Amino acid sequence: MFSKHVLSNPYYLNNFAKLPISIIQARHTANTAPHPDEIPLQKLGDVKSVSKKDLFASTIIKLSNNDNIRNRLLNDQVPAVKLNSGTNAKKQIAIQNSDIGNGWVKMESGNLVKSYLDLSKFRLTMLISASAVGGYFMAPVAYDPTTFTACLIGTSLMSCSANAFNQWLESPYDSQMKRTQNRLLVTNKVTPLHAFTFANVCALTGGSLLYFGCNPLTAGLGLLNIGLYAGLYTPMKRLHIGSTWAGAVVGAIPPVMGYVAVSGQLDWAALVLALVQYSWQFPHFNGLSWNLRADYSRAGYRVMCVTDEVLCRKTTMRHSIALLGLCSIGAPLLGLTSYTFALDSIPVNLAMCYFAYKFYKTPDAKTSRNLFKYSLLYLPLIMILMVISRQDKVKDTQIASIVPHQHVIAN
Repeated sequence: MFSKHVLSNPYYLNNFAKLPISIIQARHTANTAPHPDEIPLQKLGDVKSVSKKDLFASTIIKLSNNDNIRNRLLNDQVPAVKLNSGTNAKKQIAIQNSDIGNGWVKMESGNLVKSYLDLSKFRLTMLISASAVGGYFMAPVAYDPTTFTACLIGTSLMSCSANAFNQWLESPYDSQMKRTQNRLLVTNKVTPLHAFTFANVCALTGGSLLYFGCNPLTAGLGLLNIGLYAGLYTPMKRLHIGSTWAGAVVGAIPPVMGYVAVSGQLDWAALVLALVQYSWQFPHFNGLSWNLRADYSRAGYRVMCVTDEVLCRKTTMRHSIALLGLCSIGAPLLGLTSYTFALDSIPVNLAMCYFAYKFYKTPDAKTSRNLFKYSLLYLPLIMILMVISRQDKVKDTQIASIVPHQHVIAN
């Protein structure tokens, strides 16, 4: 029954159809006896002529007698979903191949909370929420607890929604990557229907909080970000190298949401804030993805580190230098910060340039890991310096507006 289980799963056919024809032919010529489960090639559905899929199907049938090869196909090619024979395997395939699943998995309350945190990519959501909070305090408006709470919770829920949609869409490919092979949807701990419902509830709740607690513009930016992340960036990763740039746009929006939540408008200062976050994405993601190239390649992702390694290194260097320029010139010039920030941020940005240069000159596991780790430290450091500088500027403006008034009264 192993052959039928494999052939009934489009994932196998689609994935192995991308293998070089010589590899498949080599497997096809394996000297094994015919298997009782053999299915004639003309019964494979839409396949109308001999192709890679035909060769793969025939090869799987022949090789399924060999226990070693069978185990390798199950454990190496798709390690997360083991297709054992019997009713359970059929149920797994039915769930995996459906668009949004066909039921619910009963879960204990403790497991439910943990599952929702995993679906939300909790640590990533916390980072996004922190950037939104930084954007909130960068706006030239007094702190308001109502808008702040709505912004924090609403942005977090929008991030939870986007991440859940991402896992719902990528579960067939997550099974091929060691980093993601234990995710809930891959291991069937949560059904696609459950994840899809959770994502929609988070989007609706978060959008409502931002709309009524902040303003419609913030809610619109949140919904736009979900659409860009789930509708553009996620599918684009398997199609074009430009997905990295699309993902950087997605990452640049949360601080702008925080800024707009309290100010109610987009201005040049908000643009600089977005550009800083945008440029930061490249050393951050390229440093992370460099050591995962094999995983990304196995899953068919056309990210920069896989498609063009030289461009990956150059882009990392360029945007690290861009961060130095944005913080030293752009932020104070366009009114986002005071000029003290230009000086205070230089050591932080020079360190980023240093790690990016080391990665550019010697791209290996050590330099990429160091770059990634520093990128995690860089963002909170630069946001704290920005907020301190912004508060100093607001105080200076308030003093400047009071002093002339007092002078007139004295006269």
